[in-house]
Amino acid sequence: MSSPTSKLQELVRSVITTVESRGLFVHSTDLEIKYTTTGTKDKTQTTRIPLIVGSCVLNALVPRSAMLLIGGHGGGKTTLVKILGRMMTGKSLEEIEDGILRGHPQLTEEKMVATLRPGPLMKEGLEVVVWRSFITGFWKIIDEVNRLTPHSQNILLSLLAEGEVKYYDEVKRCDEYSLYATLNPADSGTFDIGPPFLDRFGLAVPITMPTVSDLELILSSRDERLFGFDELWQVPAILTEENLLTIWNLADKIPVSPEASEYMRSLVREFGACIRVDKSQSSGLTVDTGLCDGCHFNTAKSVCNKVIVPLSVRAAKDLNRYSKATAWLVGSHEVSIEIVKSLAPLVFWHRTKFVREESERTPYYGDLYAFTQHLVELATSRYAQRAPAIEIIEQLKHGNESKESFEQLKEMAKSDLLVQLDYSEFARELKKPRYVTTVQKIERGIKDRDIEQLTKTHDELMYNTDFPNRSVLLKQVSDALHRLTLTQFELTFEQWQELWTTIGLRYPKLTPMLKETLTPPKRRALRIDGLTLVVYVTGDSPESAVFLEISGGTEAVRLKDELQKHIES
Repeated sequence: MSSPTSKLQELVRSVITTVESRGLFVHSTDLEIKYTTTGTKDKTQTTRIPLIVGSCVLNALVPRSAMLLIGGHGGGKTTLVKILGRMMTGKSLEEIEDGILRGHPQLTEEKMVATLRPGPLMKEGLEVVVWRSFITGFWKIIDEVNRLTPHSQNILLSLLAEGEVKYYDEVKRCDEYSLYATLNPADSGTFDIGPPFLDRFGLAVPITMPTVSDLELILSSRDERLFGFDELWQVPAILTEENLLTIWNLADKIPVSPEASEYMRSLVREFGACIRVDKSQSSGLTVDTGLCDGCHFNTAKSVCNKVIVPLSVRAAKDLNRYSKATAWLVGSHEVSIEIVKSLAPLVFWHRTKFVREESERTPYYGDLYAFTQHLVELATSRYAQRAPAIEIIEQLKHGNESKESFEQLKEMAKSDLLVQLDYSEFARELKKPRYVTTVQKIERGIKDRDIEQLTKTHDELMYNTDFPNRSVLLKQVSDALHRLTLTQFELTFEQWQELWTTIGLRYPKLTPMLKETLTPPKRRALRIDGLTLVVYVTGDSPESAVFLEISGGTEAVRLKDELQKHIES
């Protein structure tokens, strides 16, 4: 592991330690994470991070992230994220305070997003937009988000969904930010939050009441109302925005193990699958109004009969992102099943809807987070039982088939919803002769590291639109080309200022987008036939980190050789 990575990991852990050791936020509930480190693949290690503080820190390690802190009044939610903003960006508490949006029903677009300069408007009729600090700042906080009216929520929806907001004819891109929103219990001044808005929050953590021992520590700490916070020692600046941008890139490079990827997909699918209808489209009969009556999958150990609103694709992507960030933080060499399992309840519980009768049973009594943990356990158990079906599909993907395999799948489909819905149909597609022939050709190309042959196969698949399982094969050959040609450069901004022109001269079409990276922070993915470039510039000081990835086909190999010569010269 590189020294800069280790240093950044230590700084992030220092944030958590500082919050705990100085009594800035006290809560004894932990999040257990099991993982393996480089060189100890078969040895599982366990670490614990505080559930609430750790979750908030993880949110900052994910690009353009948003999380909810859900709990009662006076739990210290807003204070915690203000303190973390100070520690993780280096901004003063006053600057962090400027970026807070206080939720209330009278909050207008002008108070939330932007306003017009009155002088130019009155004198010349010019609409000069002045963006609010909440929009321009990196560390964004929405205090009591459920006090925002539905109209105000819709204004923020574009920020959370697309990373941009519009005011009059001007559009503001918010490429880099970490957003936190607090949500208190419903009262006469709050509004319902719709599923699409909740789905934009990648993570949510329950803020429960502190224990007796927690309260002892809280009450013995210095009164911040009397003394305020000491920003030199008590709440020091530990990281910077540029550090976080670097971490985003490092975490994104953490691979997801094949087993964890399969588990992740199965987990999300379990929360939405139904043998009778597509839950995302059904607006009449639902799980709690009789949809499951008479279905043989309607059992106590099923997940499908307890979930009304299915998880979205966005949930799967968020689980992938936060799992990578967690793996990076604990020093794991890859995302494992255990890491995904630890994060899944935090990613799922706020964005779906459960059958009330089920979630209010003993021992949950309406605790949706605990109930989600239970459903994740059920889905995990089902995933383990599904191992033979997964192995059959893997063999079919590689062009190996047997009659017994299909009989096994047929038998397993009787008791496994996902095998019946997804795996059996997929298996029928994978056994088509044209697929088998092509996948075997791809396998030979991978074994021989024949980039030219793989590139040729890729081009043939792109041209032949009626090829069976074309998307599966395209992904397989694209992934193979990516692995075989991937080169990663870690540069300084000073080096990048010289190097980008070399790429621009070779590929003039890419020049405009390459120029954009000279005004950091910027992330750009550039593609032409046979070449993919991913550029991530974290800052504009000479020593700021720049990450460059090159992959694709034969063109990627040629560019890699040219850049290496340029760097070494």
